[in-house]
Amino acid sequence: MAEQIYNMLMAEIEPELLLETIPSLDAKYKGESPEEHKERMKRYKAAYKKFDTQLAEFMGKVKNETRVSKRAALHKQELSDRASEKQDLINIEAAFN
Repeated sequence: MAEQIYNMLMAEIEPELLLETIPSLDAKYKGESPEEHKERMKRYKAAYKKFDTQLAEFMGKVKNETRVSKRAALHKQELSDRASEKQDLINIEAAFN
């Protein structure tokens, strides 16, 4: 799953840095000059910095959605428990009447 998240985010930032593309970069840029290599590395560094920011935002959203889902599930369970308890009280009252 981590690989999928990485590729999902990186595809928008720098497609050359997708996991399946990285192994072929040396061959692709075999004839580049030292200056071109330096510029490409700067571009990649910026891409990874942007990736880190977007990953943090993504994980924050996941954490928030998880928290909301957890609260909703707990609330649903609480309502179910209350309904069950109410029925139990009704049954007890009926037994005494």
